[in-house]
Amino acid sequence: MAKKSLYVNFATTEGVANYAWLNKPDQGNEFSDNKYKVTVAWNKDDEMVSKLQAIVADAGKREFGDTLPGNFNNPLKDGDAGDKEQFKGKVYATFKSTRRPGQVDAKNFELPEDVIIMGGDKIRVAAAAKAYNGAQKGVSFYLDMVKLIEKQNTGGSSASSVFGDDEGYVIGDQAEAVSQDVPSNDIDIDDL
Repeated sequence: MAKKSLYVNFATTEGVANYAWLNKPDQGNEFSDNKYKVTVAWNKDDEMVSKLQAIVADAGKREFGDTLPGNFNNPLKDGDAGDKEQFKGKVYATFKSTRRPGQVDAKNFELPEDVIIMGGDKIRVAAAAKAYNGAQKGVSFYLDMVKLIEKQNTGGSSASSVFGDDEGYVIGDQAEAVSQDVPSNDIDIDDL
């Protein structure tokens, strides 16, 4: 009989991306680990949460048998237990990889380099769960691929979203007036 793989492969439903490091590894910060990663959050009542709990239990059982160790580290976190406001009422998990994950759009076309998945975007992930059994014991989620479902974060505020429109000086009006009054740069041979 073939030995059961220690990896449990799965794909999630849509969740909200947080702390996304998908185009380059997390480097240069105090808690950087030189990995590609993203934390994904789901509402507590989302059916994906119970599916992820079953995946964690399956991966744990493959490594530890029917009884999980008492100090078992679960990759699923209760957002109400922490102090991060964006996770209140949610369950979240971090998915990591040492290699850059594939990134596709909603129709499975590869994302162009200039499209960067950021916190707040709606995504799905393809991953694998695997238990670890050393000084610490638990399950990790290994990131394979990310699917961008909806772009929510465009990378910053626009001037119109911050200020709105005001009456007054507008470069468009000035540019039009200047273009009509600018003398020609044509050189007349008699001027030489």
